[in-house]
Amino acid sequence: MPRGGRSTLRQGLDREVYQVVRKLIDDQGENGQIRLSVTAIYDSIKRSNSSLGRKPKRTLEDSIERVVEVLKADEVAEEENDSIDGDFAGLEEEQPVPESNSLNKSIVGMWSTSTKQQKQSEAPNSENTTPAPTSTKKRHHGGESHSSKRRKAESAAVDRSPPTHVSLADLGGLDDVIQQLGDLVILPMTRPQVYLSSNVQPPRGVLLHGPPGCGKTMIANAFAAELGVPFISISAPSVISGMSGESEKALREHFEEAKRLAPCLIFIDEIDAITPKRESAQREMEKRIVAQLLTCMDELALEKTDGKPVIVLAATNRPDSLDAALRRGGRFDKEINMTVPSEPVRELILRALTRKMRLADDLDFKTLAKRTPGFVGADLNDLVSTAGSAAIKRYLELLKSNSGEEMDIEGVEDDLSPRVKELRRLITHAKETPIGDEAQVVLVSNADFFTALPKIQPSSKREGFATIPDTTWADIGALGGIREELVTAIVEPIRTPDLYASVGITAPTGVLLWGPPGCGKTLLAKAVANESRANFISVKGPELLNKYVGESERAVRQVFVRARSSVPCVIFFDELDALVPRRDDTLSEASARVVNTLLTELDGLGSSRQAST
Repeated sequence: MPRGGRSTLRQGLDREVYQVVRKLIDDQGENGQIRLSVTAIYDSIKRSNSSLGRKPKRTLEDSIERVVEVLKADEVAEEENDSIDGDFAGLEEEQPVPESNSLNKSIVGMWSTSTKQQKQSEAPNSENTTPAPTSTKKRHHGGESHSSKRRKAESAAVDRSPPTHVSLADLGGLDDVIQQLGDLVILPMTRPQVYLSSNVQPPRGVLLHGPPGCGKTMIANAFAAELGVPFISISAPSVISGMSGESEKALREHFEEAKRLAPCLIFIDEIDAITPKRESAQREMEKRIVAQLLTCMDELALEKTDGKPVIVLAATNRPDSLDAALRRGGRFDKEINMTVPSEPVRELILRALTRKMRLADDLDFKTLAKRTPGFVGADLNDLVSTAGSAAIKRYLELLKSNSGEEMDIEGVEDDLSPRVKELRRLITHAKETPIGDEAQVVLVSNADFFTALPKIQPSSKREGFATIPDTTWADIGALGGIREELVTAIVEPIRTPDLYASVGITAPTGVLLWGPPGCGKTLLAKAVANESRANFISVKGPELLNKYVGESERAVRQVFVRARSSVPCVIFFDELDALVPRRDDTLSEASARVVNTLLTELDGLGSSRQAST
């Protein structure tokens, strides 16, 4: 009943009136000088409380009525409890409840909170002592509520133990990336004392960037599993909150938790979603999140973490969209580019993905690697799953053929469709027939992979890459001299880069094919891309131009960024003259910026011998 009373006194005025009435009862209740009537209480309030006395009479009287009803209801409940206690005791004679002052005394016992009031209300008779345990019970109940909330919060804590479903053995073709990341992570996590004694700061942040599906998240989980350290995985969009300040608070809590669990790895996936460039940020919240992350990164110095390292790994496929302050020294100053896998790397990935599968003897990984240009790790994993489904489907067809040979015992199936009959026979056969040698047919073969290959669209193709053309030198008549020059300038540097490096020959960065329309320039470019087995990007010159300032230059840069992330790569600019006209006084400023951007990007290719234009 007290709960119901409290639920009816939620308004501020009711609570104020209740406090005044309780004080009046406490002051005068022992002598019985106040009656619980609306008129008497109203007169007392007018005399003793100037604040409530200024309230409208009708409003104040309504509030007093609600308070009196609650107090009377509580008294009735207490009387019922007293009578029940008397029945169970059986030793005391039932006595009439005096009407003079019992209500006031019980209210004093129930609602008094101070120690002095409790001592005054405790008397030898049962009427005064009965409500006291009720008040104690309320306090005890409140304590249980808080402790249960704490237990729930502790039980709901996220498990930060290292992942167990992945290891470095599951990664194929990423030896270079594993080596780079291992050099940055292993020693700081296992021997932080070396850095402390030599007064050298270990890396705090490592940025993994590359096209979607290349394995950024998987390699972070694999390293955490191999190191066996606590692992906090943060999905960047999950940090965003609609309440002001909650997003920054969530970031701070993650980093504080990492400090408590140190040595610890933090992984922020899709970090570009919360760290855009502040000069182009649309909302103030985005700027605050970037500033908060910068502060959190600066707090990861060994001196501030008691010598226990915390390293942050972050993944993105748009590194250029990050705020520049994040990529300076002491933050995400170490960057690892995970590229689109080449043909040998694709073969290693396929071998790693199928190492636990039952494979047929005719499976040719080299052929599969050649037939999957532009595929990243996620695409190859999808290919393996689809090929496995094809093998399972072949086993299903065998079950259907075996179940079809069995005769129908029941004649009640005549009115069913043939498809329903077939499914029922299949279900019966699968449940009742033990698995025998026929299960050996579930071996993934080369044919299963070739069946699955047309169903998989590589993500690189959706990102703007073209598949390796089918055009070969056999499709081109004559032009033998041009072919030899192209092989020397493009094909051989891609196929045998070590040979060119050993003799000190620098391969050309770009080759210009010019001639009248229809002489075979585009056909030659396709044949070169086919023979080199490199990733191929075909760009129509005018398609990069944009009417908005800076967008044309950004499109040119994006082409070369994609090429660098997928070496070896051949970029083919068709109708280049539309993109880079001669620079003179008649050239517009926008066109001049595009030309300058292309020249800058071509100079940047000098350090990458496996990208050609």
